[in-house]
Amino acid sequence: MNTIPVITTVADLQRRYRPLVNELKKSGEPMVVVNHGEPDVVIVAPDVYNTQVNRLKELEEAWLLATRDEALKEHKEGKTVKLGKNQKLIDIL
Repeated sequence: MNTIPVITTVADLQRRYRPLVNELKKSGEPMVVVNHGEPDVVIVAPDVYNTQVNRLKELEEAWLLATRDEALKEHKEGKTVKLGKNQKLIDIL
């Protein structure tokens, strides 16, 4: 993926919508749309978006599973503490 973003203005997007979208689909790169010199939105092709969302879900799931495995290991090793009825986690930290 290119490190220099494709940048266009709202006005240019309105004038040249189809050529810009075709360029975006061909390159697979995100396009930053600026309004009054400030980034307003980022546009990506649907397949790129779906790939990124799926990858993020995979990473989140892997992190959650690793965290769960670590917690179970610590519990088996007796490294966990059971909270009392009115006790809060902050009380034991």
